Amino acid sequence: MEEAEELVSHVSVVQPSTSFDLAKPLGISVSYGKRDNVNASCANTIVPECLQDLYDIPTTPATQSSNRIAVPGFIDYWAQYADLEAFLERLRPDMPSNTSFSVEFIDGGMNPQGPQYAGYEANLDTQYTVGMATNVPTTFISVGPNTTDGAAIGYLDIVEYLSNMTNPPQVMSMSYGYEEWWLTPALAEQICDVYMALGARGTTLIMGSGDGGVSGAEVNDTCTQFLPAFPGGCPYITSVGGTYSINPELSTNFSSGGFSGYFPRPSYQEQAVAPFLENLGDTYAGLFNASGRGFPDIAAQAHNVEIISGGETVYINGTSCSGPIFASMVALVNDRLIAAGRPPLGFLNPFLYNNTQIFTDITAGDSNAGCGTDGFNATVGWDPITGLGTPNFRKMLEAAGLPSDD
Repeated sequence: MEEAEELVSHVSVVQPSTSFDLAKPLGISVSYGKRDNVNASCANTIVPECLQDLYDIPTTPATQSSNRIAVPGFIDYWAQYADLEAFLERLRPDMPSNTSFSVEFIDGGMNPQGPQYAGYEANLDTQYTVGMATNVPTTFISVGPNTTDGAAIGYLDIVEYLSNMTNPPQVMSMSYGYEEWWLTPALAEQICDVYMALGARGTTLIMGSGDGGVSGAEVNDTCTQFLPAFPGGCPYITSVGGTYSINPELSTNFSSGGFSGYFPRPSYQEQAVAPFLENLGDTYAGLFNASGRGFPDIAAQAHNVEIISGGETVYINGTSCSGPIFASMVALVNDRLIAAGRPPLGFLNPFLYNNTQIFTDITAGDSNAGCGTDGFNATVGWDPITGLGTPNFRKMLEAAGLPSDD
């Protein structure tokens, strides 16, 4: 669960998410990928300006009101209007500080206000969508305790809720998850099928990969088989791993990744994943499903990401950070597509794997240890820590056939 350690008055360090938690301390090693235009302070703390420089994300306001991002909140994590306003005043002073999010409720959800109700996860998700996807409307969907989907504990309810909309949001970013084995194969497939249907309707589904390395949603050194996280193994969502540092950007040691035990590898990623498995050889033979869907697909910053929660400055570690960051980039691409009279990106993964030039390959950093092993390593090409690498917004525009000049 989320834990905070107070550093100084009104400042906390948090290791976040619901099931995606318990990140280990991060190490530093050497790699290529130097970006000289990023402020050196971003090596220690990530704020919107760092991400704008690192990933070439514009501050130009979006123009299409029909383009939306949804972020669900579970298990009493509530998003605070006052914290978002303070976040924008401090870290996006170029935006109106009263820019906010709308709220919808399912399963008896609520969103009470006040410092005592502040939820790190909910604040992270709203602050790094509202605060990164400039002027793209964000909706916080509070999922309450009265779920109707059994062991799915709201996962199926939320996507069926979106599916029943006449115009579902073009992007959903979700930072919650658990080990794949928690669900029966039939239930996991049922949820994944709804993801597929939403993608076909134009909704991109973006999920943090997890924070337990090869041991799944959270750190576990006693497991005897690698534990893939869900929903990362579903082939119809985009799974986002974690990086840290700049000049160069490196893989984190907590970024979950590996191969699904339920879902076979889709054809769109076969060419990217095959070289990794060939180079891995017999290492970890029998510990994972070598024919399974590989994840994550990509990565983004996931260490010391600054938010405001309960009126305090808080730093978040976890792929809960990388998901909404990338979701904001996709939403900004969608804004330009819709303005050009074109459909949104929708199911995203074939686009990503067919346009690997939009990524900076992360080739070094920490291995994602777990289950008593060193886990996998970042390497040239796709790997099960950082996927294809970290995205560049202008290159995403070019790959989508859009002009890249502001």
